[in-house]
Parts: sequence; structure tokens; C-alpha cells
Amino acid sequence: MAADRLPPDVVGYTLEDARDLLAAAQWTAVEVVRTCPPRRTLRAPERVVRERLAAGDHVQLIVCGERAEDAGV
Repeated sequence: MAADRLPPDVVGYTLEDARDLLAAAQWTAVEVVRTCPPRRTLRAPERVVRERLAAGDHVQLIVCGERAEDAGV
């Protein structure tokens, strides 16, 4: 991708939807980094909580699960 183009804003989307939107906009170099609170494991669905443009055509997505493993809901 050209350095003057920006990827679509996918913050708040599920990881699957974010990947689809980025692919449709021809952003295929996507790195996914998972994060969660200390001492907790989160489960799907995963949502994009941050998006960063790195090294020209590389998009980094920070994702986090929506529910805690030990949640009663």
C-alpha cells in the first residue's frame, strides 16, 4: 500500500470483521496482538481495542476477549 493511504478504522469491531474490512481495503499485512487483564483469561469474541499503522503497509491490531473465563454471565 502507498504510504499516503490509511487503513479503515476497525477499533470496536470483532477480529473477524476487522480482518474482512482490512482485506477488502487491500490491507493484507495484519499482525494480531492479544491482551488481557492480569491474572485473567478472556474468551471470544475478540474485539479490536487499538489499531496501529506500522512500517508502511503493516497494520497491527490489539485485541481483547469480551468475557472473562470465570465470569458468571
